[in-house]
Amino acid sequence: MTTRRNFVKNTALAGAALTTLPGWGLNAATTAVEEKLRVGLIGVGLRGTNHLNNLLLRSDSVVTAICDIDPRRITIALEMMDKAGQKKPRVFQTGDYDYRNLLELKEVDAVIISTPWLWHTRMAKDAMWAGKYTGLEVSAANSMEECWDLVNVHEQTGSHLMILENVCYRRDIMAVLNMVRQDVFGELLHFRCGYQHDLRFVKFNDGKTPYGLGAEFGAKGISESVWRTQHSLLRNADVYPTHGVGPISVMADINRGNRFMSISSMASKGVGLHNYVVRVGGPE
Repeated sequence: MTTRRNFVKNTALAGAALTTLPGWGLNAATTAVEEKLRVGLIGVGLRGTNHLNNLLLRSDSVVTAICDIDPRRITIALEMMDKAGQKKPRVFQTGDYDYRNLLELKEVDAVIISTPWLWHTRMAKDAMWAGKYTGLEVSAANSMEECWDLVNVHEQTGSHLMILENVCYRRDIMAVLNMVRQDVFGELLHFRCGYQHDLRFVKFNDGKTPYGLGAEFGAKGISESVWRTQHSLLRNADVYPTHGVGPISVMADINRGNRFMSISSMASKGVGLHNYVVRVGGPE
């Protein structure tokens, strides 16, 4: 018998990593399942409401709870659900740790975590300890210690954790993966990957609208610029390498027969971001 938990393991978190279109994807394959997956969203910012929109397009899931410390984002999420004709979910918005109350709900089978990066590991660990299937946005961890924390808690609890590395599920990437598995290229010996993204309008804005032209960030910014820009100021790192290395790892069977023996990371100084701030915001 298919249980709700088996259902989420086999379908829904994988589906949440995709950009779902009406009538496409896993819906047709799961119409025989009577129970709906009950999902809680921890974080309903721009990324979280993107996941919410995808879930609202699905007939096999229902959002039963949402959590965010920004009341404006709660309002937007509730309006989306009301417009879609969905029942109002339980709302958690009282402080940084109110998400733990969401995790105690029996009417939540799985959670999707779409919060600032420094919260990802602790929230995912709490979700696994609560017995929830957990979808975690990139970057899943901020240090080697946090990576092992995720592995250890999974092994201790038996709860499932999936990193929602969206690049792995792009149609072109999946097409190449299919070619690899069909042995189109023969034995693969060398891989190269990369990721380019102009983040100037993500890390800086006008403080009024996401991606608005401006040089504000931190307390004066809005959306991702409130927290994400700090990583550029304080860390010299490839802060979410899985956009590039994720698809390659699948194709190379990393941790499925092969493994990384060593890793090197290189970086240049942030000339582009500096020049942008000076040009838009002035030298002071």
